Amino acid sequence: MQEHVFPPASQADPQWLEVDLGSTQSICGVTLDWETAYATAFQIQTSTDGSTWTPIYSTTAGTGGTQNLTVSGTGRYIRMYGTARATQYGYSLWEFDVYGS
Repeated sequence: MQEHVFPPASQADPQWLEVDLGSTQSICGVTLDWETAYATAFQIQTSTDGSTWTPIYSTTAGTGGTQNLTVSGTGRYIRMYGTARATQYGYSLWEFDVYGS
């Protein structure tokens, strides 16, 4: 599994954390374990090619801490796509766990 953070060294939204699962997978859950710098608005998105993204979860009321999300989708790539942050800092995750069905 490869992990990429885009756009690098940017303080402007949107920002995202992308994970390559290595092959197309069926996804049923995501756990985000946030540090203090969390997203108040974000989507979980999947892609088969890393270019075209489909949202499988969306919120404008992110709480930080540990968020266990029930989702349904497929893709080789999955990302947390942050559009609004709770602090002046970027987004920071201790863990980004993806669960298959």
